[in-house]
Amino acid sequence: MKKIKENGIRNIVHTNICIIIMILVVLILTILYKYITYKNEIQAPLETSVNVEELYNTTKTEEEDINEEENKKDVNSNISDWELLLVNKNHKIPDDYIIELEEIETTHKVDKRIASSLEAMLNEARKQGLSPIICSSYRTNTKQKQLYNDKIKEYRKLGYNRAKAEELASYWVAIPGTGEHETGLAVDIVSKNYQILDEKQEETDVQKWLMENSYKYGFALRYPTDKKEITMINYEPWHYRYVGIENATYMKEHGMCLEEYIDYLKQFDEEKYKELV
Repeated sequence: MKKIKENGIRNIVHTNICIIIMILVVLILTILYKYITYKNEIQAPLETSVNVEELYNTTKTEEEDINEEENKKDVNSNISDWELLLVNKNHKIPDDYIIELEEIETTHKVDKRIASSLEAMLNEARKQGLSPIICSSYRTNTKQKQLYNDKIKEYRKLGYNRAKAEELASYWVAIPGTGEHETGLAVDIVSKNYQILDEKQEETDVQKWLMENSYKYGFALRYPTDKKEITMINYEPWHYRYVGIENATYMKEHGMCLEEYIDYLKQFDEEKYKELV
């Protein structure tokens, strides 16, 4: 009887010990779980913060790349390139400007550097069954003065005073020292079948072909009808200026006259532009 009682006590003690151990295990596991959960909750915002920072840096880099790309020129030209010499009422021909002329089409002369391109353009037009002829090319300053004064006289005869006559004349004949013909980089081309210098010239097959194809040879229609406010010269559908193939192509694709194209290039080469003017 005594042994049975002792065994009962041992079983109770053993059971209690097991229960206590189980309780301790549960408590330890609970504490461990809460610790891990807490640690993860603390760590998560830190990891998120790192990701946001990485995202910000990535976005910032992408924006810088985009801005850098936008600030790149689409052409390999500079405003100081000889073929981009800007000559108009506000930009006179430099005093130290030197020109080497070459004869073309028997009776005309142009800057030697554009002669082969001009010949190639005229020859191709003729292969297409057209008849382009040069009616004006390089002019001396003396010749430019003569033409300008003759135009002034025309307006004077119409009753305009001297100042107004000079103003009106300058829209048709460049003021001496500001004319592109004096640079040897420009030519007036007309159709052999229609040699009058008026707006009807644009209706000739020669002008239609030149307006469509001259850029391939580095020439641009210098005084478009919709750019008169910028060029300060009336529409001349016969006046072509050599600017180089790449420049002429860009100007044609973007509908730019030379003044607008120079302004486009200025933003990439402002310091050189300041030196030039």
